[in-house]
Amino acid sequence: MKARTALLGRKSVFLALAGWMLFADAGSLFEDFVRPPDEVKPWCYWYWVNGNADEATITADLEAMKRLGFGGLLMFDSRGYWDDDDHVRNPKTEIDFMSPAWFDLVEFSIRECARLGLTFSMNASASGGWCNGFRDGKEYVVDILDRAAITNHLEAVVGSLVRRIPDLVGSTFTHIYSVSFEGNVRGGGTWRDVKETFYRTMRDWAEGHGLKVFSEAGGPWFGGCTKAFTGAKQLEMFDYNDFPQGEFWPQLPKSDVWAGHANANVRPFWRGIVLSAQRIGSRIVSCEAFTHMQKHWSVDPAFLKPLADQAYADGINRLVWHTFTCSPAKFGVPGVEYFAGTHINRNVTWHDEAKAFIAYLARCQALLQRGEYVDDGQFDTTECDYYGWGRFRTDPNAQFTWTHRREGRNDWFFIAGENEGEVVLPAVAPRVELWDAVTGSRTAADCETLPAGRTRLRLNLPRGGSVFAMFLGEEPGACPVPSAASVSRTFTVEGPWQVSFTYPRGIAATPPQPVELDGLIEWTSDDRLKFFSGTATYRTTFGLSAVPSACRIALGPLPSGVAHVFVNGRDCGCVWCAPWTADVSAAVRSGANELEVRYVNNWRNRLIGDCFLDEKDRVTRSNIRYRRTPGTYWKDGVERHRRDCSGYSALDPLQPSGLLGPVEVVLLNGGMWM
Repeated sequence: MKARTALLGRKSVFLALAGWMLFADAGSLFEDFVRPPDEVKPWCYWYWVNGNADEATITADLEAMKRLGFGGLLMFDSRGYWDDDDHVRNPKTEIDFMSPAWFDLVEFSIRECARLGLTFSMNASASGGWCNGFRDGKEYVVDILDRAAITNHLEAVVGSLVRRIPDLVGSTFTHIYSVSFEGNVRGGGTWRDVKETFYRTMRDWAEGHGLKVFSEAGGPWFGGCTKAFTGAKQLEMFDYNDFPQGEFWPQLPKSDVWAGHANANVRPFWRGIVLSAQRIGSRIVSCEAFTHMQKHWSVDPAFLKPLADQAYADGINRLVWHTFTCSPAKFGVPGVEYFAGTHINRNVTWHDEAKAFIAYLARCQALLQRGEYVDDGQFDTTECDYYGWGRFRTDPNAQFTWTHRREGRNDWFFIAGENEGEVVLPAVAPRVELWDAVTGSRTAADCETLPAGRTRLRLNLPRGGSVFAMFLGEEPGACPVPSAASVSRTFTVEGPWQVSFTYPRGIAATPPQPVELDGLIEWTSDDRLKFFSGTATYRTTFGLSAVPSACRIALGPLPSGVAHVFVNGRDCGCVWCAPWTADVSAAVRSGANELEVRYVNNWRNRLIGDCFLDEKDRVTRSNIRYRRTPGTYWKDGVERHRRDCSGYSALDPLQPSGLLGPVEVVLLNGGMWM
């Protein structure tokens, strides 16, 4: 007990100092909100598949991460993991793990991160689920109950890097990681033995070399491990971490094709993670995000946002996007992918437009990592064992769910939910505002002070919506804060629409010919367009008799993908979630206005179309499986389907795509301060 108290005390002091250093000179709350510091931004997993990486691809990947707005990365080199008929077909090994060429490329990556201002962390073994490595081309598995074996492994894999880049350890190269352990413990050891040997040894070794540690020490896997995992206390498993990490998996609806709507189906593994962070005094509560194991390239930001919001409302405050895969140009487009995850690399159709969604995540994390968590009694704090899946709210199905933080005389609540309703919050302040992390805007709140230090807040959030309710006892920065604007007039943009098509970079095939549409259509109803994946640029004009004080373009819900709006050649931003509008106030003029909407759908339809073609005739190239009919196999005399994450077949349903509208011009009284 004394050892644990000393451990937690040391961590609390360190984290308190870290929090002070990060935020003492960060400026106002609103300044951090609209321009989040690099330290608070989301990270992403960066997967090398069987060592397939090169300097040109590394530089392009890392520059793209920085451009999109990630703050750092967690590197994996996945070796032989889930390479079978149920999953993807991994490319052959390019560079041996722990070879001189491999260390050269990892060092190059870290130095590129330093140049770009990205934080680098890495999984401390090959692949996931085991603590393993390779010597002389042969794989070995570390006995995690043998301190000497653990130390020797860390010295070989991580120590070799530390000795190459002593100038970047602790600044650019900051953490080592251990993914969820998925193997039996040798010799029948208990989980307390695992904690006190493997995790403690890794923490002690890292601290002695200027690094920190995080892991998924408390789960979530259980296959083949039932004997060793019995009685494991999830909260205790993180005692030797600088911060804990959980994960969550999006679950597609049964139809699995309508990806662009708000989705509430998630398999969350974060209950014990939040409680463990509170136990060890960690300011950071991390979560591997968006790790679905269903159809590749079939989801988009609007589908993902409500899942991130659930995690944030339950106390998570850093997402690590799973996954950004390193895919050298020789593999084509969309190229090599890990078998799981929501892909975000440079070969994703809407990769460039993801910047808007990542900015949303960064704004949320800027406030959720700041201040102190306030326990309002809304969580079930019962300790959970190793299998601690799930949310843990007393009422997880409430219309609005929220988490509460405080700094000085300011309180704020991240609220997730949708539609019109009320929520009573345990705070009062002379000034209450709503801060929208999608737009970076702020408006005065519609609220009423109640007895006993409570406030009734009236909300009207869009589908899969969220907002920060800011109770400001201190001035957050001088600026006008108007009430929400009201609509004075709306009219529909009728067209006709001139539409041209472009494949993503790296595709050599000829896209569909331009078309003129009298009205907007859904692409899968048109043989010319049903298999197209890429960017469609819609152009038309609309007229205004005078310049309005405030004006928006409402696109209508997108069935999948994202859209970028331009008016009179001026960039008015990416539209990626409800309420599907863009502020065009600064771009419109009296008379004729030129409207351009660049809509991007997912890869799904083109991949299905390519299942009808021979390999040489396909538009795309990838390590997923292209099948004429769904893959099946026989087991125990029963015919079974292959896993969704293995690829597509010609019989899979197409995903609705296209700009459907109605596209409307919305004139406002007043407006949002941006």
